[in-house]
Amino acid sequence: MKRLVTWTILVALLGFAGTSTATSDKPFFSISATPDELDLGTANFFAGVHEVPSAVTVNVESNCWHGPVTISITPLERRGGGRIKPDDIFVRATGMGHYVSLKKPVVIVPTSAGPQKTVLDFKVNAEANNPSGHYTGLIVLTIMPPV
Repeated sequence: MKRLVTWTILVALLGFAGTSTATSDKPFFSISATPDELDLGTANFFAGVHEVPSAVTVNVESNCWHGPVTISITPLERRGGGRIKPDDIFVRATGMGHYVSLKKPVVIVPTSAGPQKTVLDFKVNAEANNPSGHYTGLIVLTIMPPV
């Protein structure tokens, strides 16, 4: 018997964020992500790790030094019960080479100045104890202060 589940997570931008006009001499930085909502697709349970068919592009704009940009995620919750823990969600950023568990925040953009762009790919461990249904959660992107 196959059990299917679909997940959708919303991208939330938290932490330091700001905007500025091109004529300003004041330091600025901003972070944005597209798309606003990520459909993690449909997974067959008992199939192991599910590769998410779409990606998120993160753009950091700045004219000054900023610390690293990290990603974290809330547990994916199912209305009516059921939860997928961050331990079972994995991310790979441009240049990372391998997937990393979102059990704790992961650096996706290093400390830098100027524009940065990274593409995030995701995998989810489709376990048998997660009932089928629609799951939601939040991705949190944070710009840390420079060290």
